[in-house]
Amino acid sequence: IETVAVPAPAAELRAAADTLGGERAGVLATAEELRAAEGLHRAAVGEALPVLSVGTDYARIGFGDEVVPAWDRWVNDWTVYARLSVPLFTGGRLAGRRDEARADLRDAELRLKSARELSARDSVAVLRDRTAAEASWEASRGVVSQAARAYEIAEVRFREGISTQTELSDSRLGLEDARANEAVAAREVLVARLREVLLPWLPLGSGER
Repeated sequence: IETVAVPAPAAELRAAADTLGGERAGVLATAEELRAAEGLHRAAVGEALPVLSVGTDYARIGFGDEVVPAWDRWVNDWTVYARLSVPLFTGGRLAGRRDEARADLRDAELRLKSARELSARDSVAVLRDRTAAEASWEASRGVVSQAARAYEIAEVRFREGISTQTELSDSRLGLEDARANEAVAAREVLVARLREVLLPWLPLGSGER
């Protein structure tokens, strides 16, 4: 089958296309939303966990009536401490945050699943449409070849005086119709190939017409 060229700038995007087995822009955006929801859920769960903090303080303390005591009247004061904080009475605030974060996480998971399924359907639809368009174009080329042959025969018959002007005109109209149908089929092939090239950057659900 002859090649129907994809015009620029769409042809320049072909190398960067990530459809038909890769992730589309809409799917990648939904995946990022899921990662954000996972982070918020982990943070909400972590708010209910005990917090242990450890620290130390060091100082030198001077004794005496002088503004600046003598060096031998200074002592070291070194304190090491540990603090455990346990959230007990929160009025359901932490539980509410966990439930909300869990719901948001589940919603993000479902949206990502739906986006991937929709992307897969788009890819299948684009391949199906391109295959059908190419088959229709190939068939129309065969019809043009047959119509051209019929017109050649009609011309010979007309020159030999064994057919009428009406028969010749009908053959010419049939050839013109076949060529018009071929042009329409070639346009459909071009549109289908353009949609395949541009699909990674199109909204989800745009693969099916």
